[in-house]
Amino acid sequence: MNRRHPLSSAALSLTAALFLAGCGSGGDDTGKEPPAAGATASRAPASSSADPAPKMSLPADLKATFEDAGVSGDEAAALRDAENYARAILHGIAAQDPKAAPVHHYSVPGSKAEEYAEFQIEKHVEAGFTLTGERTHSRATAEPKAGGVVVTFCSDETRIRGRSEEGEPITFYEPGDPKNLWFWTIDMVNSEKDEKLWRAKNTEVESGATEQCG
Repeated sequence: MNRRHPLSSAALSLTAALFLAGCGSGGDDTGKEPPAAGATASRAPASSSADPAPKMSLPADLKATFEDAGVSGDEAAALRDAENYARAILHGIAAQDPKAAPVHHYSVPGSKAEEYAEFQIEKHVEAGFTLTGERTHSRATAEPKAGGVVVTFCSDETRIRGRSEEGEPITFYEPGDPKNLWFWTIDMVNSEKDEKLWRAKNTEVESGATEQCG
């Protein structure tokens, strides 16, 4: 069952103030199906048809930093592209483009993760604001599972602010508010076309994550 939790802000109406939301794991994904429990996921060989990674950048006044998790192998590759997926959402918000190429490069087509990313960007576009400041990410883990790797990490929005089309700053939550803390769980699967690419298949983001991130 999908879970979407809108955030309120004194500067925006309840319908326009959606910042981040959790997307549950209910329903079937249209991405690559995992093998039976205990099986090892086969990795497709590199293909000449593999799409090159699209250019992805953030404005000078928006930063996303990630703490080194000290993992290696497939887990490191999955974590790298989970971070790229999270960064791609920020890129799409900054570009005001739900169909931004990096979003679709780092998520499985038709998956809950793709839906989540597009939903977040669309809500910022509808509300007429983008983001400034710095979002920090820490406490990352990457654990193998049948069919892929489960990546988790915390993000801290304390230094993130909104900015309206008119340039007016928007504060979502004050420093110290636990709602600034978010806990991400991302199911990553290896691309069928490119063995070096991992894509997000499902995303869950929990707000007020003091237990995991406090």
